[in-house]
Amino acid sequence: MLAALGLAALAPRAGAARLTSLSRALTELDPPKEPPAFTFLTAKGEKRTLADYRDQGVVLNIWATWCVPCLAEMPALNHLSVLLNDFAVSVLPVSIDTKGLSAVKAYYTAQGIKSLPILLDPDGSIADAFKIDGIPASFIIDRRGRLVAQCLGAAEWDAPGAVATIRRLISGGNEPA
Repeated sequence: MLAALGLAALAPRAGAARLTSLSRALTELDPPKEPPAFTFLTAKGEKRTLADYRDQGVVLNIWATWCVPCLAEMPALNHLSVLLNDFAVSVLPVSIDTKGLSAVKAYYTAQGIKSLPILLDPDGSIADAFKIDGIPASFIIDRRGRLVAQCLGAAEWDAPGAVATIRRLISGGNEPA
């Protein structure tokens, strides 16, 4: 399946997937840039774009249920969504599973993922738009709609200090973390 999409999972060399400290995994973009245009689907099949999240911060995560490092970071992203709930930041995990809704829904149910929306990109076009060759891949988009940071590989999204970093990036440094 990975080869069919032309992607590789960014797995550790041996053993179970390990999460990397967000401070080490995150690359800030200076200057920020416009994210590529792309669409994805909700669980109800409705098309969405980043424009639907205008004036919010976005943590966009590209993942799949067959990607071990992706699965390792999903609980942290779920917790991050709760931690950022009052800060107008949307955590958007977009699955590139070709089996779509059924695969993601089964995983969410089995793992108790309740704070993240089910979002889908079954043809993998989002990976093409961002020109990535491995997953998980995450992108932070500020309130002005600019791509301000990226993270390639699985990270500790809910670790101490991570929320403050994300809040700083989302606000463009204009709001206290």
